[in-house]
Amino acid sequence: MPRKRKEEVNLKVLDFKSILEEAVACSRLGRTIASFGATLTGREKQNAKLTYLLLMSGRELPERTPTTSRISKERKTKKFLYTEAVKWFTENYPKEAQPLLAKLKETYDETETAVVYGVQQGKDLSDEYYIAVLVDVLNIPKQDAAVMYHGTIKPQIERMKQEEGLVKLVMK
Repeated sequence: MPRKRKEEVNLKVLDFKSILEEAVACSRLGRTIASFGATLTGREKQNAKLTYLLLMSGRELPERTPTTSRISKERKTKKFLYTEAVKWFTENYPKEAQPLLAKLKETYDETETAVVYGVQQGKDLSDEYYIAVLVDVLNIPKQDAAVMYHGTIKPQIERMKQEEGLVKLVMK
């Protein structure tokens, strides 16, 4: 199958202001939501390990809860990961692995190209704009977006003001 060529972007017709503002709004909104999600899934993983340990110890499931849990054992075919293959090779062929291990220990400098963006010090986009981005990007009703923004996202952004700054996203 032939590879598709990248479409050329006509930079002359792009509205720089709207693209940059939407990127900054999406970044601030998305990173705030992602922070909440990361905290919640971190707690989920911690509790899942504890649930596993409780089940393995023979504890009975709690009564009067809408939740349930069980230990599942399924046969699964897995491919060796690169790191597992290297470990196997170095353990079984230590002499032959010396050049590979030497190469893995090498470090090198590389120029990193990134785009840096964010709100200017002491300035911000309007609440209405953030809500409009939530509506447009997430395709949710305006009322839901307003509740999410004013009730959850904006207070969190305010709490994180001391960490405020530009976002750097590596491009190459």
